[in-house]
Amino acid sequence: MNKANKLESRPVAGKIKKPETRPVASKAKQPEPRQVVGKTKKSEPHPFSLRAVYLREGKQWIKDDFDPLLPGQPLFGQIKVGGHRIQIQEAVENVPDAKVIKSCRITMNFGFRYLSTKAENPKDEEDGEYMVAEISAQITADYLLKSSKTPPKEKLEQWAKSNSLLHCWPYWREFCHSTLSRMSLPITMMPMVELDKK
Repeated sequence: MNKANKLESRPVAGKIKKPETRPVASKAKQPEPRQVVGKTKKSEPHPFSLRAVYLREGKQWIKDDFDPLLPGQPLFGQIKVGGHRIQIQEAVENVPDAKVIKSCRITMNFGFRYLSTKAENPKDEEDGEYMVAEISAQITADYLLKSSKTPPKEKLEQWAKSNSLLHCWPYWREFCHSTLSRMSLPITMMPMVELDKK
């Protein structure tokens, strides 16, 4: 009975060898890192930290002999984005151990007007005879500067024409829309802004 219950240790055919280490097929190789032309350099972090966006000035005007409540009047709308102003400023808060705060204010100029389509050339910027209503605004984007150094003029101009415009545009859209409504003028929705990526 002891013989019958005794199990002998026998090698199993074909499984006595350890599996050989084989090279991984070429498909399993990790892809080599590719170089992207023109993007090998890391972009420098910008020195601007947005602190606030606010309305600095707003104006509106309706021509004396124009009745905005008269329905069906043919009007031609014009949007204008004209220029900006950059100011660097240093200030100290009125608190103990206060540090100097360096900031950059970029003020953008926006405008919208309605012309009567009776004008021979309603797209003429200098033709004020047929202008019946106008809205203008100055909107400021205020940034804290992360560095004590003032950014070069070229970088400030580039920032104003791109990021500052994007930051101010929603405020201009809201201001124009609400002001047109208060003036009982037809609502022209300002388009979404798109920047040239060149």
